[in-house]
Amino acid sequence: MTRTTKTIIGGALATTLLASSALAAGFQRGSPETDVLFAPGTVSIHTGYTYVNPERGFETINGQSGNFGDYTQKYLIPSLAIAFGGEPFSCAAHYTESFAAEADYSGAPGGSLPFQVSSTQSTRAADRVPTLNPGATALSRTQRIEFDSNEFGTTCRVSYTSDAGRFSVLGGLFLEDFNFQGTSFGFTGLNNQFAASGPAGAGLARSLNAAGLQAFLPTQVDSDVSSGYSTGYRIGLAYEYPDIALRAQVMYRSEVDHDDIVGTANVAVLGNAFAARGGQEVALGQLSNVVAGAGLTAASAVGQLNSAGAFKSSLSDVTSPQYLDIKLQTGIAEDTLLLASFRWTDWSTNNAVVNTISSPLGQTSSYQPYFWDDGYTASLGLGRAFTDRVSGAVSVGYDSGVSSGAETTYTDLYTLSAGMSLKGSEWAELRFGGLIGYWTDGSQSIGEGAYFNGTVGDDVVYAGNASLKFTW
Repeated sequence: MTRTTKTIIGGALATTLLASSALAAGFQRGSPETDVLFAPGTVSIHTGYTYVNPERGFETINGQSGNFGDYTQKYLIPSLAIAFGGEPFSCAAHYTESFAAEADYSGAPGGSLPFQVSSTQSTRAADRVPTLNPGATALSRTQRIEFDSNEFGTTCRVSYTSDAGRFSVLGGLFLEDFNFQGTSFGFTGLNNQFAASGPAGAGLARSLNAAGLQAFLPTQVDSDVSSGYSTGYRIGLAYEYPDIALRAQVMYRSEVDHDDIVGTANVAVLGNAFAARGGQEVALGQLSNVVAGAGLTAASAVGQLNSAGAFKSSLSDVTSPQYLDIKLQTGIAEDTLLLASFRWTDWSTNNAVVNTISSPLGQTSSYQPYFWDDGYTASLGLGRAFTDRVSGAVSVGYDSGVSSGAETTYTDLYTLSAGMSLKGSEWAELRFGGLIGYWTDGSQSIGEGAYFNGTVGDDVVYAGNASLKFTW
C-alpha cells in the first residue's frame, strides 16, 4: 500500500468511528480526535460535527398505552483538534462535548413524567413512589432535563521507530466541566402551614389529615446549576507497521468527579392550592374553595422569595466514567483494510442523581434513577481505497446497552455505518459518513429501582458526520 492510500483509508475509518462513538452506551457524546497525532506533516487540523437523531419514546407509562412521542432529542457534537510535530514527537490540542443528554417528557400523560415524592433526599425507589408514601408533604413531576460536559485537552505522542515498526506512548491531560438544566412541576404540601396559621387553618389541617389528604400548591421549578472544570488524564500505547498499514492503539481515559454543582432556581406558582391523595386531586365541593383560599398566603410567600432570589439549586455529585478504547486497522489485500474497535465504559458508577431546591421554606428534591451496568461497544468493518484521492469504509457495530431496569433508554443497539474520504489536494481532505441503528425494546419497573413502570419499543437511531482535515 502507498502512503497516500493508507492515509485516505484511515480518514474514512475515522469518519465511521466518529459516528459510532457518538452512539456509545449511556451519555457518551464525543471522543477527542487523537488520531490527528499520527497524521503526516508538521501541522494538522481536524474539525467537524456529528449529528445524531435518537428516536426513543415510551409505549406505556404505568400501564397506560399511547403515542407519547419521542422524549430523546436531536443533538450536534462538535470536534476540533490541532496537532504539531513530526515523526518522533507530536502534540495535539483538542475540544469536544464529552458527555451530554437531553430529554423532554412533555408528550407524556399530564405533560410530564409521573409523580414522585420530593420531600425526601432518598435514592430508594420505595421512598419515591407516592402510593407507597401517602403522607408525603411534597411531590414533583419531571418535564425536561438537560446536561452537558465540555472537554478541553492536550494529548502527546512520543515514538520510537525501528525495522520492526513504530512504537508510541500516548498521554495527556484534559479539563471537563458539568452543566445541568431541568424543569419540573412541584407540589408543596400546605397542611403544616395551615396548622400553624391560626385556629381556622388548624381546623382545616385537621380535616384534611383525618381524610388522609394533603393540600398542595402547584409550581413550576426551573433549575440551572453548573460546576467548574475538573482535571482528568488519558494514557495509551500504539504500534504501527506501515508496510501493511497496521496500527493498533489502546487508550485509557480517567474518570472525572464533579462536585459542588450549584446554581439558582426559579419557582413560579401555577394555580390554586388543591387537596390530593397519592398525588391525585380529590374534589371536596365547597371545601375545595376553602383550600384554594387558604393557599393564597403560601403562594404570596413563594412569589416574594422567588423575587428575592432565595431559591437555590444543587445537584448530587456526578462522575464522568472512565473508559478504555481499543482500535485496530490492518491491510488484508491491496488497497483494503480490516477495521475494528472496542470500548469499555464504567457506567456502573452512574446510580442516581438528585436535584435539590433549597429556600427558607425548606428543601425539596427531584430524583432520576439509573443504576446502570457497564457499557461495551464494538465495531468491525472494511476500508477500501478506490483511487489515490477517494476511499470508503463500512462497518457494523453492537452496543451492549446499560439500562438495568431502573431506567430503560439505553438498551442494546445494533448499527450499520459507512464513510467516505475525498482528498482534493495533498493538504486538504473532506470526510463524511452516516449511521443507522436499531434499538431493542426494554422496560423499567418499581421493583428494579424505577419510581414508575414503563416500556419502550424497538426504535431507530440516525447519525451523520462531516469533517475537514488540513495538513502541512
